[in-house]
Amino acid sequence: MNAKERILLVGPLPREGTPIGGTQVSFGELVRRVQASGRLAYEVVDTSRPVIGRTGWSRAPHDVRVLAATLRAIARVGPRCDAVLFNASSGGVMKAGPFVWAAAQAVRRPFGLRVFGGDLDLRFAREPAWRRATAERTCLSAPLVLLQTKHLCRAFERLGGAHWLPTTRDLVAPSIERTGPARRFLFLSQLKREKGVREALTASDALAPDSTLTFHGPTIPGADLSGDHARARFAGPVRPDELASVLARHDALVFPTWYEGEGMPGAVIEAMQAGLPVISSRWRSLPELVEDGVNGLLVPPRDVEALGAAMRRLESDPHLFRTLARGAAETGDRFRGGPWHAELEQRLIDLCRGDCASAPFAEAVA
Repeated sequence: MNAKERILLVGPLPREGTPIGGTQVSFGELVRRVQASGRLAYEVVDTSRPVIGRTGWSRAPHDVRVLAATLRAIARVGPRCDAVLFNASSGGVMKAGPFVWAAAQAVRRPFGLRVFGGDLDLRFAREPAWRRATAERTCLSAPLVLLQTKHLCRAFERLGGAHWLPTTRDLVAPSIERTGPARRFLFLSQLKREKGVREALTASDALAPDSTLTFHGPTIPGADLSGDHARARFAGPVRPDELASVLARHDALVFPTWYEGEGMPGAVIEAMQAGLPVISSRWRSLPELVEDGVNGLLVPPRDVEALGAAMRRLESDPHLFRTLARGAAETGDRFRGGPWHAELEQRLIDLCRGDCASAPFAEAVA
């Protein structure tokens, strides 16, 4: 029997005491699934770092130390692996990607790249010409480049290895018949300015007296939670083992983000898997996931009046609520991880063998 291919997974694992974002969650899920399936042997290089209280230049020395430790780990572990997969945000790709690519080249191992978030095009455009050229000649030239949104795949279609790999989740939610109308709205995200927390708070004032908007998530410095908002409730972060029950206690998700890095948010997918319609801003690639009138409602970003009106529609129209709830559940099921991960693992096996096919991933969610 042939030995399994061994992949070196480089990326940030969830770190206790740090607000958890989509990058850590998705990389942690990848490691868990590779371990559970047993098709690949693997090694992990953890690139996570504490970020609380560190901004701008104050983070730079720590970032350099983490990068140096990562490169040393690749030099040490890489020779006993068959390929390297670097998992990073767009910022990590542009800053560290060429170095990680060079480390993989130094140990003569094929290199793959998985980009989290939806803003690689914006980040790329802001970089100086020399950094863009460097990235295109190194990490972005990899035979396997996995991008989270279709928009990014179109923006980087010139890259021969670019493929769409959306966010997936596998929420096990209780079966609930949602008849409506909506009364219990949920905001599930980091409580920070760019996630639309202020807009959601203000819009909650338009809800009926017996409706509520509950905010679940860690509070990030700079978020404005001030004011007297009678329908708003703050319930703190949600542990993974609490998520299904939290979603079961609510009727609809409110997601008015204008965060530049937004890709395909796991919170939106999980809400849909629980049958919650989603009221989302029409922002970046979110319309790839939230279809207006099918599984949710789309409103202009930072438009408090439109957000409040959408919430009132779900309060007052039970037929619309039931239609969107059914659509949300159907969409959520198409983003379950099993088929996507099986195909990803085959791509990683091909990468280890130096045989990356150029065909796109099967459109399991088309």
